[in-house]
Order: sequence, then structure tokens, then C-alpha cells
Amino acid sequence: MEGIKDFELDKWIREQGPKCKVHFHASSAKVVSTNELRQLAATPGPDVFDPDLKLDYGPFEGSLRLRTRIAEIHSTPETSLTAENVIITPGSIMANFLVLQTLCKKGDHVICQYPTFGPLYLLPKHHGVDVSMWAMEEEKNWLPDIDKLGDLIRPNTKAIILNNPNNPVGKVLPREFLKQVGEIAKKSNIAVFCDEVFSPLFHSGSTPPPFVSLGYENGVSTGSMSKAYGLPGVRVGWVVSKNTALLHQIVVARDYTTISVSQLDDSVASFALSTDVLPNLMKRNLGFCKESIGILDEFVRRNKRCRWTKPEGGGLGFIQILEENGQPVDDFTFSKRVVEEAALCVVPCGYCFRDEGTDDFMGYLRFPLGDPDRLKAGLPLLEKILVSG
Repeated sequence: MEGIKDFELDKWIREQGPKCKVHFHASSAKVVSTNELRQLAATPGPDVFDPDLKLDYGPFEGSLRLRTRIAEIHSTPETSLTAENVIITPGSIMANFLVLQTLCKKGDHVICQYPTFGPLYLLPKHHGVDVSMWAMEEEKNWLPDIDKLGDLIRPNTKAIILNNPNNPVGKVLPREFLKQVGEIAKKSNIAVFCDEVFSPLFHSGSTPPPFVSLGYENGVSTGSMSKAYGLPGVRVGWVVSKNTALLHQIVVARDYTTISVSQLDDSVASFALSTDVLPNLMKRNLGFCKESIGILDEFVRRNKRCRWTKPEGGGLGFIQILEENGQPVDDFTFSKRVVEEAALCVVPCGYCFRDEGTDDFMGYLRFPLGDPDRLKAGLPLLEKILVSG
């Protein structure tokens, strides 16, 4: 993709990560091994891998077993989904790519929740799509203002892009809010695309269903094994929608990018998401996140130069670092100092998540929730720098 803008988050990690001994840039639940998956199974049963599995291409759309299970996970009493509503992809990055390539083209307009994972708006911009940012507002507890959404819609608006739970803020868009988005979109037949890669990591009482199950026919959800499930090495993602025409277009676009996912990856994903394993896997992952939120809350309380809103969901904490006078630090400069003095790789959100030409999210750093031991190793290094001024 000639001339595409650097994705600052990955660029930062590539450049600064190798200099560090402790890394805070991870965003997934604590990574699981195949042996741990076996031990999480509630009852003895099939192994992670079927030794008789034929290592051919497999079904282009993904195995029926996996697609059926993902459909079950995305179904609600109001909305029943089947394998026909699911397409398996090599990770959610490919799922998102295919959805965006299908939903909008040069000259179109989309609305994107902001801040969010950069490619959700950088990719459309690169292809000549006009993007309006729908800002999350701290004074509204990091909810975007639903009353402003209608004002952003244009005659050529093709999609509203959401990220739930949100990266990097950790905000969860509740059910009623999502339904309002769907109702607004329906008036103009606009697609609603919700990146749900951090679902079902919900830490508070708000546990909204997948957007695709809320009844809006022109909705699409994506997800993967990477973040909530702690299996980023299993390159399996998915697209779920009731819009058969949209799914057909995605399948056609997929034919030009990849044939099928690895049969081994499909097998591991099917095992991990099975009813025998998934409850224990999520109990494990949510437990680690709960411990990390407690560690980070104590860290913020100890350090007057820090402030945050506890995350409601996802695998990340969003903490602002302040100067002694109460103003936000320059997070890029501060993070470089942390790398150089402490060999700790932190993610500067004002640098990695702001829209071009703005100074949004100045002073904010992103912290991992998935592995409490990583926080225990790195926070004392960061605290030493905060105390030194």
C-alpha cells in the first residue's frame, strides 16, 4: 500500500521494544500454552489437536465446528445466528481489513469512535475515504455524545465504526447506547461495524451483547482469539453479520488475500472456545485482569502525578501522567525517558492514538492488564522516575 501513513503504535513498539527488558505494550490476556488449555478443560475429552487431522487447506470460510461455535457465542435469545453468518479470517486485523475494504471506497464517508485502534480509521483515510472522528468525552465518563452522532452523518456516509471494549481507554459501550447507534444508523441505512476484539473481557456490571445480535440487519462484528482469550499466536479472527450480501462481498474480497486459515489454528481455536474450556479460560483471564486493576489503582493512589478512570472492559489501563504543576507531561518525551532510564517499554497514547494535527490524549500511557507479574516488575521502575521528577 504505497504511501500509507505509519501506524505509530506498531512503529513505536518495533523501535523501542528491543531496547527494553520489561514490556508494557502487550494488550492481550496472559498468553496460554496448549498444555494450559488442556488443563482448563472441565472434563477429559478430545485433545487440542486431532492427530488424524488432514493438513490440507480446509474449508475456505473456516471449519463448520468453529463457525458454529462463534455463531453460538454471538447469539442472544432475540437473535439466533448460525455458521452461515460467520467467516473465519487470519486474525482480526484481516477481518477488519476485509470489512473496511467492503464497506467504503474513495469518496465515501465514515464515522469512527475516537480514540481507537488506528487502522480502523487510517486504512479508510489511505483509500480516500473521508473520516469524521466521534470523540469519547471524559466528562461523560468516556462515552461519545449520542446527540452528536446524527450531526456527523452525511448523504455519503457508509458506516459507523465502533470499538467495544475500547482500546486504549477501556470504556464499554452499554447495550442501550449500542441500540441507539443502531436506530440512528437504520434511518439512513448506514452499516455499523463494531470491532469487539476485547470482548468478553468485561470488568464491571456492563456486559453488552455483540452488536450483531442487537437486531440491526446492517451490523457487523469482528473478533479474534488474540486479546480476550490470550491466544495471539493462534491466527484466527472472524466476521459475523446477518447481512448476507455484505458477507458475500467479504468472501469475494477474501479470495484475493488468503485461501483459508491454518487447520492447526482452527483446531486450537475450536478447542479453546468449546463449552468445556471457555468458562474456565475466561475465569482465568478475568482474574488476572482484576488483580492488575487493583495493582494499578494502588499505583495511581500512591502517585499524585497520576490520574485514571478504572477500565470497564478490555485488556488495558489508560493512565495520565502529570507534571508537578498538574499539567500533562509530553508523553512521547516522557516515554522515551522511561525507555532510556528504566529499560521499560510503555505506550505513549498522545503519540500513538491521537488524530493527525491534534494534541489529544497528552500525557496518557497505556498499561497492560493481562499479566499482573509484568506490572509488578515494571511499575517500581516507572515509580522511581516519577519520584525523581
